[in-house]
Amino acid sequence: MKKLIGAIAVALAAFGAAVDGQQPATTAIPNISGLWNRLDTEGGGSYGGIDLLFPRAQLLPEVAAKLPPEQDQGLGNAGTITPPVVRLPNGAYLTPAVAAAGGPSPTAGHCNIGGGGFGGVDINSAGMEIIASRDEVVIARDGAAGGRRIYMDRKMPDVTRITPSAAGYSVGRFENGTLVVTTTGFAQGMTGFGRGWRERETQLTEVFKLSPDGKKLTITYTWNDPKVYVKPHTYDISFERWETGYVFENYCDASIDHPENYTSTRLVEPDSPSGKK
Repeated sequence: MKKLIGAIAVALAAFGAAVDGQQPATTAIPNISGLWNRLDTEGGGSYGGIDLLFPRAQLLPEVAAKLPPEQDQGLGNAGTITPPVVRLPNGAYLTPAVAAAGGPSPTAGHCNIGGGGFGGVDINSAGMEIIASRDEVVIARDGAAGGRRIYMDRKMPDVTRITPSAAGYSVGRFENGTLVVTTTGFAQGMTGFGRGWRERETQLTEVFKLSPDGKKLTITYTWNDPKVYVKPHTYDISFERWETGYVFENYCDASIDHPENYTSTRLVEPDSPSGKK
């Protein structure tokens, strides 16, 4: 009997160890926190040149018809744009009607962390700082370029509960040494690169991956929507770690409207602690 009890105990211990071995290990946070600068990895030579190197999105014909004409990127094709656009001193483009009205709507937003520039989630030549934790990842952009909030290990709410914006609503998870982010709930419009298009239910997947030495960061973007794309639109943007710099602040008086800032993405109905609607 004692031998039988001993054998059962050993078997139970072995079973318990096997079960424990099946439990997911604690996922480490990759060392993506810090300052990052955009790299020109293919020799574009300028922002416009880099932009031209991105693969062009393959859109369904009815969606491609929504795209505006190509814009002047300062590469010698000025004056050939139809319809004409107005270029501001900071390099931004506006239609004549918007420029005559004084620029974007003054109700676009107050001082806040917003969508992150044209295309919302895309990164242009401005620097960025990533602050990563288990609960949230914040991306702060240089100056008035805005930023993003990525909510970690949270279930994506129904798209009808997300206020449409250029940045959408982002949830993330740490997986095999990378940060994987899913975003949806977009406002209709062009993506930042490759002349892609987004609708409210378009889904963007981003994978943030560090180089083995931790000095380079590559973000792979994949836009997916069978009602928009012939096939998913994918491209990479690379960054290098900047050890000695900092992201500049942008002065903002919260008592007045600041159209250069995007309104923060929010849910139509906030989540309750219990998760019930």
